[in-house]
Amino acid sequence: MLKRFSISREEIMPKYGMPLDAPTQRDLGAAIYSIVFGMAYFIITGYPGASPLFTAFLKEYLGVSDSAYGLILTLPFITVLIQVPFTIYVARHGRIKQSFLLAGALAKVTFLTLAFLPILGNRLNSQVSFLVVVVTIILTSTFNWIADSAINTWFGSLIPTEIKGRYFSTRQMIFTIAMLFYALTMSQLLQLLKDWRWKYTLFFGLAVLFGLIDILFYTKVRPPEKAYLPWFHTSPEQKRQTFSMHQFLLPLRDTRYRAYLLFTISWSFSMQISGPYYNVYMFNDLKFTLGQMTLLSQIIPAIATILFLRRIGRAFDHYGFKPILILSCGVSLILPITWMFATVDSNWFVYLSNVLSGIFNIGIDLAIMSLAIFLAPHAERSAYLAMKSIAMALLGFVPAIMLGGFLSDLLRPVLREAELPFFRGQIMNPFHVLLILTFFLRLFTLLFFTRRLQEPTAMSFAAFVAHANASHLAQLHRNRVLLREKRRRLRQRLNPRKK
Repeated sequence: MLKRFSISREEIMPKYGMPLDAPTQRDLGAAIYSIVFGMAYFIITGYPGASPLFTAFLKEYLGVSDSAYGLILTLPFITVLIQVPFTIYVARHGRIKQSFLLAGALAKVTFLTLAFLPILGNRLNSQVSFLVVVVTIILTSTFNWIADSAINTWFGSLIPTEIKGRYFSTRQMIFTIAMLFYALTMSQLLQLLKDWRWKYTLFFGLAVLFGLIDILFYTKVRPPEKAYLPWFHTSPEQKRQTFSMHQFLLPLRDTRYRAYLLFTISWSFSMQISGPYYNVYMFNDLKFTLGQMTLLSQIIPAIATILFLRRIGRAFDHYGFKPILILSCGVSLILPITWMFATVDSNWFVYLSNVLSGIFNIGIDLAIMSLAIFLAPHAERSAYLAMKSIAMALLGFVPAIMLGGFLSDLLRPVLREAELPFFRGQIMNPFHVLLILTFFLRLFTLLFFTRRLQEPTAMSFAAFVAHANASHLAQLHRNRVLLREKRRRLRQRLNPRKK
């Protein structure tokens, strides 16, 4: 009789290029499997920004202006302040796993409120509906920020530092494949349900359901105190005496982390001054359908990400995060330029931009997230991550999004009357101004802040370029040698008597 094959808790198995014990593999696997379901929530809502569907809900169903649209999108970044008291709570009590499960579940359930707005229909006037959206976003984002702080601290204990690049790239690939599947499915459903009055109710309800399934996977993951790199905190009595705002401000006195914060603030501002308004521009000016918007903003970047993500992960582990971040920021610099040439009759520039975005913006996002986790001291990680989230949100995202919306509404009548000529026979509009601003802000960040980043284990950018060039030349040489060998063997087959 065959015995059932099993793996003992102590057995060591190779994974991600290094041996890992079975419990650690299960933990890392659960964090990957969960995102297969959780991706549906982010595709439908676009949290913490706005998906094409959520943009259409705000612009079409509620009829909000660009300024009001920008205000709604800033709310999730204002509520990031909840991470300050949460960090103090974690330092005193721990309970990271319990906090994540509770806050994550409450965030998803609270968002369900928006699914009922179309059902109520004309019973609520536009002002009340807008207020309901605002309150819902405030509550949802508050719970999401608590869950975000908890999961990032948790990840710091779950993931061995030797495989952080490969693990995050693998997780991001599964994340992207799931995103591609959901985006394709949603684009088809939107075509079928475009005139159905309950479509927002259906999609928001599905987002909540799949988001809750995502949270359930973490019930089986070991808490940080028992994970691969055990997280610890002192006794509650000690923490009440020692933890203070002085400790919370430690990241600002840490030279390496301060340089990182300056970069992330500047880069976030440069991206978000135009970021939320790409969907608005496609919806209002380029006249794209929701299906086209989903294809361009989610499906095409996802395919590009899938094709290149494993290489990016290996590059992170081989060269470090900093050189790949500099390269990715340099390519991201040209993306706003491609949008300047996009028109209703010629939108292939949008396709080109989104392909490059799928390859290089994901490198930026992964590097920013990974540096935030692994530049922070292990014992103070929750305080460092909270400072990073608050700084990015309040100094980067919020002012940039509000400024972008304010400029859009302010400049629209002025530019409409001025009729200034732009590229390819276009008339300049407010979005073109935002594209010009984001280009110069990205350039400023690249020139002044990326070089100040400090990552002890990373290659310098010059060494990275030299090494990459040498590797490329070596690969070309190997290919030429293989080609000559193939030709020699072919000649021998054709003329076996000739030596």
